Amino acid sequence: MRLLTLYVIMLLLAGTSLLAQTPKPIAITLPDSVTAAFIDRPGELYLQLRSGRLQRYDKDGNLRATSPDNLPRLTLFDPRDGARLFAYYRPTQHYAYLNPSFEADINNSISIDAAFAAEPWLVCASGDYNVWILDVADWSLKKIDTQKGIVLVETPVAGVTADKHEAITYMREYQGFLFLLERGKALHMYSSMGKHLRTLTAPGIRYFNFLGEEVYFDTNDRRQMFNLFSAKYDDADSRVSQGFVLQSDERLYIIDGKRLEVHPLQKP
Repeated sequence: MRLLTLYVIMLLLAGTSLLAQTPKPIAITLPDSVTAAFIDRPGELYLQLRSGRLQRYDKDGNLRATSPDNLPRLTLFDPRDGARLFAYYRPTQHYAYLNPSFEADINNSISIDAAFAAEPWLVCASGDYNVWILDVADWSLKKIDTQKGIVLVETPVAGVTADKHEAITYMREYQGFLFLLERGKALHMYSSMGKHLRTLTAPGIRYFNFLGEEVYFDTNDRRQMFNLFSAKYDDADSRVSQGFVLQSDERLYIIDGKRLEVHPLQKP
């Protein structure tokens, strides 16, 4: 299935004649340009617009939700399973769990205790209740058990060569691994205990996403896929000129400027 999916990506992005055998893509004009894009586990698409608003589209390209005007501007967003969305706000140093309509439960809006981190830069979800914090005051990674109010892991950040913490623009946990995005340069991978496992050199990298056991990302307009468990690359050998190209098991989402295309993928 994975190899077939990779082959379909190659064909779609290369624009070959086999596209005629796949269902016709859905084209959508967006209200604003896109600054970030995400897919939840069921495969729905989330867009963060230049205005700061969030939008959620289902697999058929239908707009299902738009964030309210009074939602603070996000620093980090992770749709996770699509039912309990994670949002971190650096200016107010709090994080919240949003419902699929982007509404925050007041009981799930949590301020970051200064006793855990003096200068949080990024915060992401770890499992259902815990969080990772990148603390730039002492350049450390800290995993917090939010139910017990204790620090489970505290370790210096290794692998990152950036002189300024502003170069670290995104952080996410996936299948027990933690990932730090050093924009334009590399993707850093850590264990569940914060141990640096490897650095995936990726010149030009702006975003990354996951598909099964693989993380994929673009490097200077070329798509690469890396298996988390075999530690091997699967280079799709395809040029990517669009702003964002994200994939689920059933859909390929292509975002270019204010245009969104939803490409259904044929199953074997």
